[in-house]
Amino acid sequence: MTQGGDPGELVGTGRHLDEIELSLWTALLDSGRILDSVLEADLVENHGMSHREYEVLVRLDGAGGSMRMSALARQIEASPPLVTQTVERLEQRDWVERSPSPADRRGVDARLRPAGRQALSDSAGPHAELIRQLLLEPLNDEERPVIAAALTRVAQHLRTHRRDGDCPDSTCPLNKA
Repeated sequence: MTQGGDPGELVGTGRHLDEIELSLWTALLDSGRILDSVLEADLVENHGMSHREYEVLVRLDGAGGSMRMSALARQIEASPPLVTQTVERLEQRDWVERSPSPADRRGVDARLRPAGRQALSDSAGPHAELIRQLLLEPLNDEERPVIAAALTRVAQHLRTHRRDGDCPDSTCPLNKA
């Protein structure tokens, strides 16, 4: 007998999740990875930027053109060093600039520059169309809001725990004891 039991016996995650749970989990992983890979390749090939660089531009634009680097890192779910490296690459193209935060000189703000705003403007329409084709068109009008609401709840739950906070669900096993 093998260490994991019978040779045909499942020993991984599939043993611990029911069929629907495992299907949801693997579909989410596969969809996220494929979507990110295709979007990354398209942005690099057609717009000369990585998906993470695009997301930094989008987040800065959505925040009125400027945002504290630490807040940017939290929004894009990336480590501060990774965000710093990404912003440095964008600075080299004159798409973004960093400066001490006027609200707190210990902090650093990233600001969208005119060339970055133009790069975002040039790439946003084609990027949105690709998202529509890959993610939205396979879903019908009734599925889209249901899936959006469910994934929003999951993301909020995960963000709560990423900040080491307790979620409102008292039965959540990730809440601190």
